[in-house]
Amino acid sequence: MKAAAVKTFKPALLCAVRSLLSLFGFLLTAKITAIACALVIITCAPDNASAMPWSWDMFNQANHRAQKESAPPMPEGTVPFAGITGKPLPLGTKTDANNIPNPVFPTEQSIERGKEVFDIYCAICHGAMGRGDGGVGKKYMSPADLTSDYVQKLPDGSIYFTITRGGVAKDDNMPGHGDAISPEDRWNVVNYVKHVINWN
Repeated sequence: MKAAAVKTFKPALLCAVRSLLSLFGFLLTAKITAIACALVIITCAPDNASAMPWSWDMFNQANHRAQKESAPPMPEGTVPFAGITGKPLPLGTKTDANNIPNPVFPTEQSIERGKEVFDIYCAICHGAMGRGDGGVGKKYMSPADLTSDYVQKLPDGSIYFTITRGGVAKDDNMPGHGDAISPEDRWNVVNYVKHVINWN
C-alpha cells in the first residue's frame, strides 16, 4: 500500500514543481517584456515618455483665483495715476489747469528734489540752466526758454500740465512725462522752475 502511494505521489509532486517553474518562467518573461517595452517607448518616443505621471506636477500645483485675493502692493518707485491727495487730478484743458493750486510748498527740500528730477528729464532739452540750449534742443529744435518772462509768469498749474501732458501747441513737440515723473515730483519741478530759474 505504501509503495503504491509513493508511486502516485511522486508524479503528482513532479507535475506541481513543473507547473510552478513554468509559472515563474512566465512571470519572469512578462517582467522582462514589460521592461523592454518601457525602454523602447522611452528611446523611440520621448514625447510619450514626457507624458508620464510626473508631468502632472504643474496641474496639481497651488493656483491663484481671480479676484479672490487682495492686489499686491504697488512696487516702490512706480508712478501712481492719482495725485498727491490719492485722487486723479482733473487736468482738463491747459486753460483749466491754470486754476489748479500747487499743493507742494516751495521748501528748500522740494526745490532740491525738483532740481534732481529736472536734471534727469528736462535738462537734456531745456539745458542745465533752463535757457533752451540742451543737447537735444541744439540738434533738433529749440525748446522753451524757462527763464523767459512768459514762462515765469505762467500759473503753476499750467507748467504742471505741460510737464504731465507735454506741449499742446502745433509747433510744440515737448513730450509728456506723466508716465515717468510722479505727481509730487512734477510739482517739485514746478517749484524749481519758478523759484530758482529766475536765473541771471
